[in-house]
Amino acid sequence: MPTQISHSGGLVDAVIELGFDQVKYFEGPITDVASTIFISPPARRIVLENCSTESSVFLRINDEPATANVSFTPGDDVRIQPGCTYTMDYDAIHSISMIAESGITVDVKGLIGFKGTVNC
Repeated sequence: MPTQISHSGGLVDAVIELGFDQVKYFEGPITDVASTIFISPPARRIVLENCSTESSVFLRINDEPATANVSFTPGDDVRIQPGCTYTMDYDAIHSISMIAESGITVDVKGLIGFKGTVNC
């Protein structure tokens, strides 16, 4: 006999998006002076790998330049620990800003994914 699932109200509609229309790769050194990449048309996904084994890199999306500050007060900078990778989907990524801790150079590798883009 089939199992019946009880619910109150309608069933939730699920939408799954698979893949991206276009993916771009970048890599390079990040220093203690913020590096900002402006993206047009906007991207939807970022994957950023901190290749350092010793130092963090700080990331800020769609805002002012990144800073190497974090605290218990919620802020705009995301710390990516050494050897870690940050992956996040956004509605629209217009800019990516990255900075390393004072006096440090950190290599990063990244991918940005686009949906619905047309190249002519």
